[in-house]
Amino acid sequence: MTDDEVFTGLPTRSYADANRELVASFVRYMEARGIAAPTIRSYRDSCQRLAETMASRSIVDLRRSDIRNFLTGLLQKGLADSSVRLHTAALRALYRFIRLSGLTRHDPMLMISHRKLPGRLPRVLTVQQVEALIAAATDPFERVVPEFLYSTGLRISEAVSLRLENIDFAEHMILVKKGKGGKDRYVLFGTHAARAMNEYLAWRPSKTFLLEAPARDGMIVASRKDRCWRARLYVDGVQREMRLGSIKQFPDAEAAQREFERIAANIPGFKPVPARPYHPTAIRLVLKKLAHRAGIGRVHPHSLRRAMACHMLSHGADIRSIQELLGHTNLSTTMLYTHLNAQELKKIHDNCHPRAQGASIDAEEE
Repeated sequence: MTDDEVFTGLPTRSYADANRELVASFVRYMEARGIAAPTIRSYRDSCQRLAETMASRSIVDLRRSDIRNFLTGLLQKGLADSSVRLHTAALRALYRFIRLSGLTRHDPMLMISHRKLPGRLPRVLTVQQVEALIAAATDPFERVVPEFLYSTGLRISEAVSLRLENIDFAEHMILVKKGKGGKDRYVLFGTHAARAMNEYLAWRPSKTFLLEAPARDGMIVASRKDRCWRARLYVDGVQREMRLGSIKQFPDAEAAQREFERIAANIPGFKPVPARPYHPTAIRLVLKKLAHRAGIGRVHPHSLRRAMACHMLSHGADIRSIQELLGHTNLSTTMLYTHLNAQELKKIHDNCHPRAQGASIDAEEE
């Protein structure tokens, strides 16, 4: 019997379970360090993607060439350079954790550099475009989203997790707890944002968070048209309406509520959802809808953060104040927002300098 015959039919060892457990340990490590939840989710997804790709091999023993092939495969699948940079950052953190755990001294990420992104100036909304965005709102919720984000310059993750107890309406001040980097800071908001926030809270009262999605535990209403009680509820994520009975059968709301609870308990797929902060995707969809109505192209939450910083700089705010409001650790990050002033200076130079557009001084005097 040959060696080939001896090993024929033996199952190939899989490291899928071990890789998943290692990624789970990495997630628990990040949580213990107080890393921001969005960063944890992003890093977890990147590491899980690597673990699934290398299911038959231990990610502890991967070589630098394996990591390069993995990142190259992401590019070939159509991922943008910026997305690959995020995956690279996640894998750097993972292998740093593996070395700290003592599982290996080898780090395949040591000689892998971040992909360079093409230098480009980001699009900045004008004051008129921001005003058009706000004017396109049709209800207090749609109005508070752009007003609040533009006034405070908060990141979307900070905005959706903001609790009412951390808002001082008298002083127009907000305490941001554990923002990016786990740091606390104060931000300010103006009278327009305060008015929009108060109108929104009166229209849809919140208990814990400013941008709080209402509970999905069912709602009963009395229909005057056919004089009956109706219930609206979500079944498997889809809103449905059902008839409970006549008002004569259930003379008050309490009786109708008891009937609804009895029926809902036997409906497959009905799972009451308590009030919770809006998901960032919901806020992005609101801005997308408003931008479409206003006809100003694509707008995302960071567009308003960038616009707030650039507009304040163009009106005389100093760069260090902007750094504090935005919560940037490094001043170099805040300096990216100074390009708006440079563009305005260029326009002034082109319009006012006698030789900016190719004209000569003598020609101007003649």
